[in-house]
Amino acid sequence: MSERQPLRIIPLGGLGEFGLNCMVFERGDDVIAVDCGLMFPHDHMMGIDLVIPDLSYLRDLGPRFKGFVLTHGHEDHIGALPHVLKDFDVPVYATEFTARLLERKLEEHPALSKQRVEEYRPGEVFTIGGFEIEGIAVTHSIIDACSLAIRNGDELLIHTGDFKLDPHPVDGRCTNVERFKQLGAEGVTVLLSDSTNIESNGESGSESAVRTYLEPLFERAAGRVFVTTFASHIHRVAAVVSLCEQFGRKLAIWGRSMEANAALATRCGHLRIPGEMLISADQAAQLAPEELCYLVTGSQGEARSALSRIALQQIASIRAEPGDMVIFSSKIIPGNERAIGAVIDQLFRCGVEVYYPRLMPLHVSGHAYSGELRAMLDMVKPRFFVPVHGEYRNLVHHGRLAEESGVVPERCFRLVNGDVLEVEAEACRRAGTVEVGRVYVDGTVVGGIGDEIIRDRRHISEDGMVIVVLGVSRQTGEIVSGPDLIARGLVSSESEGVDLEGARKAVLARVAQMTRAAVADKEELQEEVRLAARRFLRRATGGRPVVVPYVLEL
Repeated sequence: MSERQPLRIIPLGGLGEFGLNCMVFERGDDVIAVDCGLMFPHDHMMGIDLVIPDLSYLRDLGPRFKGFVLTHGHEDHIGALPHVLKDFDVPVYATEFTARLLERKLEEHPALSKQRVEEYRPGEVFTIGGFEIEGIAVTHSIIDACSLAIRNGDELLIHTGDFKLDPHPVDGRCTNVERFKQLGAEGVTVLLSDSTNIESNGESGSESAVRTYLEPLFERAAGRVFVTTFASHIHRVAAVVSLCEQFGRKLAIWGRSMEANAALATRCGHLRIPGEMLISADQAAQLAPEELCYLVTGSQGEARSALSRIALQQIASIRAEPGDMVIFSSKIIPGNERAIGAVIDQLFRCGVEVYYPRLMPLHVSGHAYSGELRAMLDMVKPRFFVPVHGEYRNLVHHGRLAEESGVVPERCFRLVNGDVLEVEAEACRRAGTVEVGRVYVDGTVVGGIGDEIIRDRRHISEDGMVIVVLGVSRQTGEIVSGPDLIARGLVSSESEGVDLEGARKAVLARVAQMTRAAVADKEELQEEVRLAARRFLRRATGGRPVVVPYVLEL
């Protein structure tokens, strides 16, 4: 009888970075993945809409891979699934609200209309292959979030997902600390815990406090009140609904994702909008400003969001005017500072009073601060610890916190994407790596966009582009037209502009040096034309414009 194989933990995304969360648990013929999220592109990823993890490792497992288990419905945990599920014939397991969010996304992909989405409830145990999984209710900035207790053989693992310890949650659904303590007393082999806010001391604060932050603003508002927050933050939406009820304001929701999420939360019983409070934009236009509150998308300064269009006065039925108030009740995601600042500036130009977290407290985080992370370690008392969800410094700091909390330093493993951790009996050890990476999504194109394309796009944006067109005779191999040069975005230090005639002569000179056989080889000719034009333009402009040769055989 062969020895039992070790349990393997393999991050495919989310360690050493924010976003792309995907953690694989594997033993023998049974493999599951927890979450499958996306990342929004950085500035240097020119033209890219989304970034998703490379799941080649899972695809290569074939029928050994049994399914995805989701902790909650944020994009960095479920957003990649519509782009990858076509490659897998496996179910997805999720809590009710998360399942409905995913199903709505899948509706936009007809090929995934038959995708199986299985629901689980906190406290229930379900089985996937050899894995027994229990969802544990936790508070977060989205409803229906869960941590996962994962059992396989003698090993008990806890993956916290994103969580906080909110003593007074808006919906009364507290993190189930008693269950964490029970599992800790039973003996937890490995704890994998969210590291997002490890650099923030103390506690994150209760979501219920946000209502008290917003109340004085509603109280003194003389005109319309516009509130923007994350569309998935139903607890925050509930706070706005409560304040509208208190101050007698009607509520108009504007923005596709905000409208859809509010409707979904209402159907699932997580949101109640009383009586005739909710009105349409057309109805809102008939009301006095002091009777009205708008809940709108655009908290991150998105270009086509409701708030951005309102700030630019592009929506005829919704005007922001002097006497009105705009409240940003959300964090500023790093990288969005400039876009948010531009919207705030434009709103001030409209004569609107704008309030945002840099001025006053209007938001609390959905991620545990260091005090709560320490409390989780104290409750669970793991034998081994793996910090997850964060850039490398977050993982380092969280590992140090675990050591201060009593975890032996040799039992804290700071993994990065692709590392393999083997768990066996009373031991954990690193066991090599697997290949990981990122896949770019550009419109409807998923994959096939390599670093070279991104680099070319960046060069075009920085240094411009030149297209070189020339015609070559099929019979003689001689140039019969051109080369003609078309330039876009080039800048020269010379006052008279870029010397395209000089570039044209450089191309002709290089072609004249080539043999007739080389000229007749279209690919060879294109490459020589590209190099000749690029060398000349680099000297002339000091930049690195992208040169695109186009050879016509006449």
